[in-house]
Amino acid sequence: MTLDGSSSSRNDLQPLMPQAAMEDWLDVQSDSSSPGTVGSYRRRVRQFVEWCAEEGIMNLNDLRGQDIKAYRDHRRPRLNDTSLKNELRTVRQFLQFAVAMEAVEPALPEAISQVIPSLTKGEESSDTMIEREQVHAILDYLDDYHYASRDHALFILLWDTGARISGVRALDVDDFDPAERTVTFRNRPESDTRLKNGASSERMNVLSERTVDVLSDYIRNKRSAKTDDYGREPLFTTRFGRASKQWVRRTTYRLTQPCFYSGCPHDEDPETCQYREHSHLSKCPSSLSPHPIRTGRITDLRNRGVRISHVAGRVDAIPETIRVYYDKPDLGQNLDRRSGAISDTGL
Repeated sequence: MTLDGSSSSRNDLQPLMPQAAMEDWLDVQSDSSSPGTVGSYRRRVRQFVEWCAEEGIMNLNDLRGQDIKAYRDHRRPRLNDTSLKNELRTVRQFLQFAVAMEAVEPALPEAISQVIPSLTKGEESSDTMIEREQVHAILDYLDDYHYASRDHALFILLWDTGARISGVRALDVDDFDPAERTVTFRNRPESDTRLKNGASSERMNVLSERTVDVLSDYIRNKRSAKTDDYGREPLFTTRFGRASKQWVRRTTYRLTQPCFYSGCPHDEDPETCQYREHSHLSKCPSSLSPHPIRTGRITDLRNRGVRISHVAGRVDAIPETIRVYYDKPDLGQNLDRRSGAISDTGL
């Protein structure tokens, strides 16, 4: 099939409505993907399914190459190139499933490949990350004024491990071993704490002495003794039980606002600033979600000479993913990484 819609048409395609196909595909994806990933897939493919309905395409058998180009043109003004690329890639996966269900021509997913934007490495990922100096300013403030609080324990653990939200909120008290200075990430989907990559995400991380001290004192003195719906003892709790992903995000938004640990660089009065309100924390120009903390930690470890394979094992990511999405040295840091080895070679 080509973009002009020409194809060697098959007569044995099986009728399949776009909405039904999407639900079937998402059901298959849920067997191997986290709920968060499946949710992202749903949001992206739903746009395509709704467009099909608007265009009167009620049977996937009727999709042609020119429809793919038309959909790209429809979405392009609404998305930046990175978001458009991600969305079209997901639609391509969906249509590959439809091929397996004999509902579309086998060549149709290739039509999407021809209209996916090409991006440079810089365009492929965001450079937003927390800097080491900012992290230690926040930690110093927490040490002085909120020692061993839940906020303190969460932030230092996020930085030390470089873990995802799903990993940190999945931890139980027993996953922390102060004697061995370790924390163990375990995949427990049967009790709603599936790790990003399932069982392959399971790992044990050694912690710094500072992190061990904060976590030990938090558990002993500050942790709310709650259990979750499965009788487990989460490391991070709220009055409802296990802390939610939303709570983790809100906490990092609040802790990374400069006015929390220093002064406001935006000339706002913290007493009246709307960004200090619970529902507006993420709108502060300086606040950060957990992802830039993960990116900053990975870059920091690489800047300090930790081999990429060791970083990959610690943060549950393959080296190529780290190179493209997480390792963000500036020019000076990149030079520092190379200078020792190059200068030793001489002329």
